[in-house]
Amino acid sequence: MFFLHANVLVLLLLTAWAAAQVSYSPAMCAVRGSTVTLPCSFTPIMPVVRVRWCVNHEICSGTTPSVYDSAMPRAMPRANWRYLYLGDMEGNCTLQIHNVHTQDNTTFRFRMEAQDNAGHFTGRKGVAVTVVDGDPMSVQSSAPGSVSEGAAVTLSCMSRCSFHQVDVRWHKDGRALLESGPTLRLTAARSANYSCGLVDRPHTTSPPFRLNVEPRHAGGHFAATLANSVRLLMVLVVVIPIIFFVVKWRKRRRGKREENEQRVFEPVYMNTMMSGAQQGGADGQEVMTS
Repeated sequence: MFFLHANVLVLLLLTAWAAAQVSYSPAMCAVRGSTVTLPCSFTPIMPVVRVRWCVNHEICSGTTPSVYDSAMPRAMPRANWRYLYLGDMEGNCTLQIHNVHTQDNTTFRFRMEAQDNAGHFTGRKGVAVTVVDGDPMSVQSSAPGSVSEGAAVTLSCMSRCSFHQVDVRWHKDGRALLESGPTLRLTAARSANYSCGLVDRPHTTSPPFRLNVEPRHAGGHFAATLANSVRLLMVLVVVIPIIFFVVKWRKRRRGKREENEQRVFEPVYMNTMMSGAQQGGADGQEVMTS
């Protein structure tokens, strides 16, 4: 009976171990001094009470130093403020590393722990982080080729490594600009050379990027205005004669109608006057006949 229960317990433990899993992002490349995020998710087989991230250990167990340990948030070494856990106890184990150091050039592993040992699990594969001082950057434009004067343009400082929350120094024709983000938004005014690089790392400065801006020539504006004027003149040349013809035709028609009315009125008036003269006497008195 004991042997049977032992086999069942071993089978349950093996099943539980196989069901739990951790999924990491692909290997990451980070520029020293930048901030890098390690996406991570996990599937527990029972409620999790503790999560850990460690380096230089395959299972993060026992007294292995952790860069993050939910069970000891206040007892962690002072330098570990750089590691921010963005996950939870249910399925998200994302870790964010601030101010990346050379020591972060290693493999990070996540471990979940439950009340029962059967719920403990470490994702042994981990996620490898490669830390570099920074290769020369490159500038990419949202509007390839030439742009029109006054157009909105966004320039991005690119690198083969993923990075964000770092200070980027921008230059325009060799002159430093105030902007310090990985993107530079501007309104194209004139052609100029732009370059970018990480602050305090001159060797990361990109080759100059030429932004060609086509000015709005006065001749072009005059030509457009002249073309519009010609169109308006053509419309007037066509419309004015039509209006003149319609007005003249209506006037002529009204004159004919008045002339016809006058011709009808005169015979009626004359007939009326002649009839009165035959029937009336002096001062319009009626003539008596016997």
